[in-house]
Amino acid sequence: MKNYFFRYILTILIVIGLIFIFVELNKGETFTIVGKEVETSVWIESNKLLNPSYKRATLDLKNVHIVNTSGNEIDSSELVIGDKIKVDFEPIALLSDPPVLSTGKVILLD
Repeated sequence: MKNYFFRYILTILIVIGLIFIFVELNKGETFTIVGKEVETSVWIESNKLLNPSYKRATLDLKNVHIVNTSGNEIDSSELVIGDKIKVDFEPIALLSDPPVLSTGKVILLD
């Protein structure tokens, strides 16, 4: 009786783990602004736990097209700590820890 109970619990835990992994790997990646260094760069952190593009990085905002979800262009000074953004990355601009990234377009999510 005890042996079947532990098998049942182990099976449930494995199924829950597989569901978590499937959901985590298939969700869209957004980033949260966690710090603002200067007017032209922000620190960002990914919302994904498994396989993020970059867990933490510095995003360079020089010559970047920033829009909100309505499509209206906004200035980089309107980005504040806690905002959620979606980013289309270009190749790494500067090798450091955390990496300094450049982008062509940033979408501010509501």
